[in-house]
Amino acid sequence: MSFLGLYRVRACWNSPVPPTWTVILALLIVQTGFGLFPVIVKKFNASANPLIFSFYRDIFTLPVLLLCALVVERQFKIPNLKEIPVFALLGIVGMFGNQLLYILGVYHVGPNIASVFQQLIPIWGSILAVLTCTEKNFLANKLSTWCKLLGILAAAGGAVQMILAGGAVAISSNGDGHSTLLGYVFHFGNTLCMALYVLLQKKFVFMKNKKSPWANLPVSVTMWCYLFGSISMGLASIYYCTQRDVFILPVQAVYTLVFAILVTSALCYLLITWSNQHLQSTIVTAFWPFQVPVTIVSAYLITGDKLKPLQYIGAVLIIVGLCLVVWSNHQEEKYKKSDDHPDNRKYKLVNSDSHVMHSGSSQ
Repeated sequence: MSFLGLYRVRACWNSPVPPTWTVILALLIVQTGFGLFPVIVKKFNASANPLIFSFYRDIFTLPVLLLCALVVERQFKIPNLKEIPVFALLGIVGMFGNQLLYILGVYHVGPNIASVFQQLIPIWGSILAVLTCTEKNFLANKLSTWCKLLGILAAAGGAVQMILAGGAVAISSNGDGHSTLLGYVFHFGNTLCMALYVLLQKKFVFMKNKKSPWANLPVSVTMWCYLFGSISMGLASIYYCTQRDVFILPVQAVYTLVFAILVTSALCYLLITWSNQHLQSTIVTAFWPFQVPVTIVSAYLITGDKLKPLQYIGAVLIIVGLCLVVWSNHQEEKYKKSDDHPDNRKYKLVNSDSHVMHSGSSQ
């Protein structure tokens, strides 16, 4: 990439209002990175301990994010004592809780069931946004709201369709019903943690009425979240302190680790934070089902797994659902700029009152 191209990317990244299509593209890149990860794991047959692998992934992502913060934001901001609990909560929920519960869930019920449960993330996101009043919809015409909900359900349903159409889904790794139920509980917690991470980040960092000093520093926000996530993952790894061989990764796992550090951790979580800065949290989570067709298509191209006819139907549902979500976002942004929006009516009323007062005083 030329220096001019890098300059344009940096200008877009630091823009207070970047073009909507760039944020949508960023979300598609995020889910592409997440969708490629299981295929890379399968390709290189990485057999490392998943908890230790996640610890290495998080701890080595930190210097990458620090470098990005110095290059892109040109500063190293340290949170004060009041801000540390927020970053600690985000790190524990978004990095530690999300990743650890996912690992435990896969151990109990397998990766296919895990993929099905990931489609709960946009649904959790919508429910939590309503319950916490993070997103207030002032639209008199509720068409865009219903289109967003319908799009989320269609995309999630299409992703589940693609997974189930791929063949028999393994219910449990050891045939124990109790283990299966426990795996379901872990995945409920995993998906809830990811949705909470996006929502809490939006509420405490990027809400415009909060005026947070971190609102224009998405790289630094991600870096500090990863710091506390890494500390938590390191504490969990103490469980294996007596098994030193577990901390030695095989050569095949190193390739997967590099991909996880640079793509699924640094790049994807940076883009999630940046997208969350400019879009509603429900829009950010609504793109999660897109990783399913990415995984299935990349598995077909890289490992030779064949696509089945019903999977094409699921892919169409995902595309239609995401189109509805994007259209809904466009309508909401258009409404926010219109004179019918309550904030704009209030602004016009204040201006008109001040104009009347000014005219009266001049007489």
